[in-house]
Amino acid sequence: MKPEELWKLSDEEFNKWRRENDLKRLFDCFQKTLPLFDEWLTTFNFSIDFILNTDKPGSFFYWDKETILIKSNENGVDHYFFVPIEDKAHDKRLKNIPEKETEKVEQYRFKPYFVWAKEKLKTNKIIKTKYSGELDTFRYIGGTAPDVPEMCSATLSPGISVLKLGGTKINGWGLTTFRNLDFTNLDFLEIEGKHHWDRELNIFYSSCRHLKFTNSIVYFTKFYACYFESLRSSNSRFYWTEFYNCDFFGADFENSSLINFIVEDCSANRFSFNRVEVDNFIYLPPQKEWHTGIVGTYETVAENYKRFRVLFQNNGHRKEAGEAYYKERLYEMKYAFGSLDFKRALKLIWKQDFIFAKPLLKENFSKLASSISDFFSYLIWGFGERPLRTVLCSLVVMTVYTGLYFISSIDTVGGNLTNSFYLSSIIFTTLGFGDFVPFQNGGYKLLLSSEALLGAFTFGLFIAGYANKSKY
Repeated sequence: MKPEELWKLSDEEFNKWRRENDLKRLFDCFQKTLPLFDEWLTTFNFSIDFILNTDKPGSFFYWDKETILIKSNENGVDHYFFVPIEDKAHDKRLKNIPEKETEKVEQYRFKPYFVWAKEKLKTNKIIKTKYSGELDTFRYIGGTAPDVPEMCSATLSPGISVLKLGGTKINGWGLTTFRNLDFTNLDFLEIEGKHHWDRELNIFYSSCRHLKFTNSIVYFTKFYACYFESLRSSNSRFYWTEFYNCDFFGADFENSSLINFIVEDCSANRFSFNRVEVDNFIYLPPQKEWHTGIVGTYETVAENYKRFRVLFQNNGHRKEAGEAYYKERLYEMKYAFGSLDFKRALKLIWKQDFIFAKPLLKENFSKLASSISDFFSYLIWGFGERPLRTVLCSLVVMTVYTGLYFISSIDTVGGNLTNSFYLSSIIFTTLGFGDFVPFQNGGYKLLLSSEALLGAFTFGLFIAGYANKSKY
């Protein structure tokens, strides 16, 4: 069936058609290509029909911890809920459900396929692909006619095309709420209209390239491990919209509202915001993006925080803007340290000549100097966003100098802890000697003046730090 025809089906007809057609073929492919897949089904007493009847097949793969599937029946209709077990206390609470409640529901405790397979095979590389090597989870690895809405396809590892539902227009995001959209191709889907439902929708492992929202409202939608590219929003509002472990390459928001908008552990870049209202926008970057090295991740995350800082500034969110600036500078520092490559320069010197390595050495020494400067800025006052750190630094400096004075031979100070601390504190804070007379022996004058200079520098940073926080 064509995408337009599938969207015209009722929710029940749509989900039934998927169970009997594309999802059946998809899971047949999983049985043939995913290692130990049949053993996993047997271990937890699952059948493919049971998985498909939940209309939530992605939940059997995604979670990274033991999960409880709860099945309930209301008015003759089965409902399924997945509850990942967070910790032992959470597990204990789930086991202590009153008997009255347990009579109404069935519980299935299981480990999602990828967690179970990685433990069983003792490797993170589970899925073998023809051109993309071995992967640790489902990824979209290709397709045909990627820029032609009517003809484009999306290929999921290990190498099967998923159901095409994009390349058409639907009337409002509410049309998706009660449909099973896991493992689908939503590329070039246009959503126009404000029809919506106040009910949660979870979408797992779908391709969402070139999604376009126009005059739309999106409520309570969570995307898990989906692939986004060039998302566009115009005159639309997003409430409680969340993205987890997605590939998020490009998003353009214009005249839109982002309320309780979460981007967590996503490989994300190229965000654009124009006249966007934002409230409770949360960005939690990944430790390492799967398609690039950790250094590349630092660079991308720094750029993202730069864009979010401007977004928060435009909305008057001073605290969030300051925090975004702090994270921006932190990841820039990490990127500068991580991108140092003296090894390559030394190889050039060894194999060719110093003249060939000179530009690279110059670049690396420049990066090193900048990185060291940034590190001290981070340590002493958190790039101006943590002015209270200067108080801690002051205490550390005074403590060190107290120790130096205590072991010195300065008259009335050496060997006297109280006088040593007193001298250290007055020199650091007032740049003078207080009650002490000038020293006849000038051997310690350099030590005393160095603390005075550090005191002047630190207090300057403290004042500048608080002045800096008012700029947003």
